[in-house]
Amino acid sequence: MKTELKAVSNQSNQELATLANCAAAWKGDELLNSTYWNYQLTSVEVWEIEAAIRNLNHPQNIDNSDIQFNQFSKTLAKVSEELENGKGAVLLKGVPVDRYSEEEIAKVYLAMCKLMGTPIRESNSDFDSPRRNQTQFITYIRAEAADSTQEGKQSNDAFKLHTDRCDANSLLCIRQARTGGENYLASAMTIYNEMRQSHPDIAEELLKEIPFFFEGENNWTTYPLWCIHKGKFTTQYSSAYVSLSQLIPEAPRLTEKQKQGLELLQEIGLRVGIKIRLEPGDWLITNNHVIYHSRTSWPIEPGQYDRLLLRTWYTPFNSRELPDTQSFKTFWGEVEAGKPKGGFLPNHPTPPDQPITEPLSETDAYWLAKYMKGRWRGVDNIK
Repeated sequence: MKTELKAVSNQSNQELATLANCAAAWKGDELLNSTYWNYQLTSVEVWEIEAAIRNLNHPQNIDNSDIQFNQFSKTLAKVSEELENGKGAVLLKGVPVDRYSEEEIAKVYLAMCKLMGTPIRESNSDFDSPRRNQTQFITYIRAEAADSTQEGKQSNDAFKLHTDRCDANSLLCIRQARTGGENYLASAMTIYNEMRQSHPDIAEELLKEIPFFFEGENNWTTYPLWCIHKGKFTTQYSSAYVSLSQLIPEAPRLTEKQKQGLELLQEIGLRVGIKIRLEPGDWLITNNHVIYHSRTSWPIEPGQYDRLLLRTWYTPFNSRELPDTQSFKTFWGEVEAGKPKGGFLPNHPTPPDQPITEPLSETDAYWLAKYMKGRWRGVDNIK
């Protein structure tokens, strides 16, 4: 693995220049120039969504075979191209969330995501948080407690720039808070390019594998923060899981340059990114290989200001190939282009696009229990 990463970091100036000038290496308001940023759904597309909801509600439509998206499916095919080979982020507006129940919207939302790829199990599935109102493929993002240490409950905490363990992260806004709850997006490729210019030695360190807190054996693994594979960039990062790994004595220690690099990542990201505020009916999708996202906190209120987003993770049909190395296979389960990968327990015998219905093995259950204790109450509780 070290040889491969060294080869990546010594790519030719021409190859690096190509990456620096690609569409996904945007700054701030440059994202607004995308055709599918602030794209307003047409009346035909809204009609197709509402027709799909009616079909989903029909008692004889058991397998959803009567759902038809004609014009909208063509639009979403172009959206998929923008996500994989364009700027890596899209914002669609006008999903009719105000005219239907949360359950109806959740059903059609999942059906729309399936037009672009294969939904995968989310990390907040029933094993993780049994009190949440969700399936293994849709998470209801809402604040259930003001304290993130309350096990199994979502909080209104602010999150730093990070990625999720999925190819594409999809958020549909049902309700927004009165204040707060903004999202922030930043191009990982722009951060990488900026750091290569200002701190090349530090950027080089982030091409090496760093430790992550993990639900698998020993509760830690290693993974490169940045990697370039077959001309495409990929990143994976969560400050919480990197920090938690450092509380496990057996996990590798971060180097000083890696610590500096992780601080620079946040600093540069806030400078070159863009803050957005989703409104009801807004559908935000990001490519996790090239886009970092974060959020601000918000006050917990009942009623119309009870902030609610529906989240789905999915593997696009046109998703990129990842390196065929042990660290990537441990982290993702699958590395082939277009194959469902990542999500919750990616190496479980049940494929990531199927729900886990059987009890976990004794080994999986053991390490997952330790992982959850560490995730909610700190790594000093995993022993």
